[in-house]
Amino acid sequence: MNQKYVAPERDRRSFTCPHCHTLSLMTFSFHHHNEDKQVVLTHAGQELKNELHIARCVNCGKKIIWINDEYVYPDIVAEEPNGDMPESVLQLYNEAGLIYNKSPRAACALLRLAIDRLCNELGETDRDINKNIGALVKKGLPQSVQQALDVVRVVGNKAVHPGMISFDVDDKNTAVMLMRLLNIITERLITEPKEISSLYESLPESIKESVERRDS
Repeated sequence: MNQKYVAPERDRRSFTCPHCHTLSLMTFSFHHHNEDKQVVLTHAGQELKNELHIARCVNCGKKIIWINDEYVYPDIVAEEPNGDMPESVLQLYNEAGLIYNKSPRAACALLRLAIDRLCNELGETDRDINKNIGALVKKGLPQSVQQALDVVRVVGNKAVHPGMISFDVDDKNTAVMLMRLLNIITERLITEPKEISSLYESLPESIKESVERRDS
């Protein structure tokens, strides 16, 4: 996995730049277009509308833009995908990551399909995603991941089937959570076993033979 991802946030002093993907310091500038002189009343007084907030990445110099409180540029992936994510899953992940700010519902539909496809890549072929996730738990996926998937209605009696859209829970937070869960599943069931296998293969042959005799 890459260095810790910090989501872009208006006025945050540092976050992961969506251009260069580096956790970097940001400098901010603020612009206000007051042609219509609109204001919004808040508990603290008056708040101007039509605010343009621009962050400039200290590392690459490129700009990140918000209009009022809405992030608008550039398209970003909420979390960098695990490098061991299967290609068929990665394509869906990246597509969802590019649109989740503009269309969370479409992104969530893609991510649910990605979870279903990841289950298939890991050898689970049941049409019921709930059963597939349950089988992965038996293979080492933490029970807490299954519980988190339940929360976002990926599994369970009210599950949203892969490719279908749930209009009541498909928001940006759900999309971000699904992307994080895809990375967790990949890390636990693909990356970690691969790293352990690599460590074992690097052992001297005499040690491996001793281990195999012990376990036989």
